[in-house]
Amino acid sequence: MRERLNRKLESHQREQSGDDVHHRRGIIAAVALGTTLAPLNSTMIAVALPSIQRNLDVSVSQTAWLVTLYLVAMAVGQPIGGRIGDLYGRRPVYLFGLLWFAGASAACAFAPSLPLLILFRTQQALAGALSFPNGAAMVREAIPAERRGSAFGAIGMTISLAAAIGPPLGGALVHAFDWQAIFWANVPIIAIAFLLNYRYLPRRHRDDRARPPFDIAGSLLFVLTLGAFIAIPTMVRADRNLAALAAMLLSAAMGVGFVLRELRIAHPVIDMRFFSQRAFAAACASIAISNLVMYTTLLALPLFMDHLRGDNEQTVGLTLMALSALAGLWGVLGGRITDERGKWLPAVAGAGVLVLGIAGLALVVSNEALWPIALALAIMGVGIGLQGAPVQTAAIEAASAARSGSAAGVFSTSRYIGSVIGATILAMVFVSDPQPGDTRTFQWLFAGLALVAVIGIAINSQVAAREAS
Repeated sequence: MRERLNRKLESHQREQSGDDVHHRRGIIAAVALGTTLAPLNSTMIAVALPSIQRNLDVSVSQTAWLVTLYLVAMAVGQPIGGRIGDLYGRRPVYLFGLLWFAGASAACAFAPSLPLLILFRTQQALAGALSFPNGAAMVREAIPAERRGSAFGAIGMTISLAAAIGPPLGGALVHAFDWQAIFWANVPIIAIAFLLNYRYLPRRHRDDRARPPFDIAGSLLFVLTLGAFIAIPTMVRADRNLAALAAMLLSAAMGVGFVLRELRIAHPVIDMRFFSQRAFAAACASIAISNLVMYTTLLALPLFMDHLRGDNEQTVGLTLMALSALAGLWGVLGGRITDERGKWLPAVAGAGVLVLGIAGLALVVSNEALWPIALALAIMGVGIGLQGAPVQTAAIEAASAARSGSAAGVFSTSRYIGSVIGATILAMVFVSDPQPGDTRTFQWLFAGLALVAVIGIAINSQVAAREAS
């Protein structure tokens, strides 16, 4: 099989380069810790939203911008951050992102109003957008092909555990101090991550060849396309139909111009030819669907448990931990299966289990006991964990080593587009605080997510479409 021969060749070349097991593990650990910041802050904010609403005297729909704009900035910034790393060196870009994230976190803690908090939290997202694509690209370079599934599974486990720790950690910090504490918690994590990454991340040898120019025009077109598209539902919700129509036309026009430009130039910020590869396109679609389901659930349940059940922040955090913790633990197994059996089995099985979990949640969400809800979340976590490593490996390996940062960025943008759509749907459903009669609304919401997750089974069957060729 062609892929197996390529893996053996890459493994032999890697052995000849002198990289030892200890150094590889150090790289995996360094990248894993640095990339935990974005998911940790994505989930910590969920349990802090009610406190922010009360302290800053704002509504649910207003605080939703803390989630939506964070995800928008991550979605827009990932491909651009990956391309910057491809051109100027992944290590310095990655380290700069860590320092930027620390400064933005401190600024969030001091923010006296919601607009400033939204501004500084968006800075967090832009800094975090430099981490994942460049970290994934460095792992692809340093780890032999036959061990990449396990490597990405380990990193996925760390990311999922960070997302799992986020709600209980955020709940404990908010309960003991106030919402500002969730931002101060980033500072010691970043200090350790910076030292670890500074030591282990591979240094790029000086290249005297002419560096291709950065695609500034393409980047601007991409920002306008995605930004206008994401603004459409918000304008519809506010009954600004003419503005929504204008945003729709702007997004379509900018999108067409963006695609035509990226196909025409030699060094695009996003290589649209990636999507001509079935496995890459399927991987991006798969991660978008799974994140739409997961993040909508992670954001909807705190509202349900706080407003309708009356649970405190700690109870909410521990319940949500069932999803992210199981996703992390089963992510390692998904990586091992990918290395030993290929990508198809864990990808399709994971998508099927995710459907079972979210369908179960729709059935038990009105139950007075918490354990059925936690069980449904745990099943969802198993599915998300199983499919994580094969899907990510398929996306990263689709590009050449020189453009692996860009491929990782596009893949991660697909992840956050799913999250943005989920957060926007939630804001449209709950313009005001949920009321006692809204339990059925949550049931229908989760049932709809189950139908969306069904599509993931068919899509994931294409993740390894060329593996046997």
